[in-house]
Amino acid sequence: MNGMIIFIGESFRLGGQGTRIRGTNESYDEQMKACNSHINFIEHIIKKFQLNSVSVFVSSYNTQFDNNLISVYNKYLSGYKLQNDVIGLNNLFHDSINNIKNIQEYDFILYIRIDLFLKQHFFDIFNPKINNILFPTICWKCDSKVQNNPRVNDMMLFIPKQYYKYIKNIIIGHYTWHDLIKNTDLTYDNLDTMINTYHDSDSFKDFNSLYYIVNRKESKIWHSEGHIFDKYNF
Repeated sequence: MNGMIIFIGESFRLGGQGTRIRGTNESYDEQMKACNSHINFIEHIIKKFQLNSVSVFVSSYNTQFDNNLISVYNKYLSGYKLQNDVIGLNNLFHDSINNIKNIQEYDFILYIRIDLFLKQHFFDIFNPKINNILFPTICWKCDSKVQNNPRVNDMMLFIPKQYYKYIKNIIIGHYTWHDLIKNTDLTYDNLDTMINTYHDSDSFKDFNSLYYIVNRKESKIWHSEGHIFDKYNF
């Protein structure tokens, strides 16, 4: 089994939601901490699931730390592209897909926002052999729906090989589940979450058991504690 992990988004970013500050010296240590958690995760799943290989594609933005960033992933790196201007997660994702050679060689694609530190719980629950498109979580219970479809956490996405034909239909964002149901022949049987608890995507606003965003404060408050997501009845 071979996997492709795409790390996308602004690296060495400093500040809260909406900030465009990146590449400062103050952002370095935390971003490198996130990158090292990515490497630990890769080594963990290779060993746990006896994967043949895991390849990495990095799609981020230029900073003074470009060489430092790329060197972390060097052992697994199949390619990278660093933009000058902000183009958004969706464009970074699709640009990465277009730059991956021989995509059919990979049994799954997983994208992870590059400024996430991955927690042990993510290591424990991740299973590359699941045959569903997986979002990490549904957003907090008070804001969990888009026209009666789940409103998803957009920090990660797992896509098994059998769904690659739908990649062109994926628009990265909170509406992705809704859009796939509305615009393709996919059903709720094909979509799911990595865990069945509700967590907002921004770990500054709501506790998340899978990751935290580096260079921001991490909330210790879990606003939807006690609520369980059931895709067929929520």
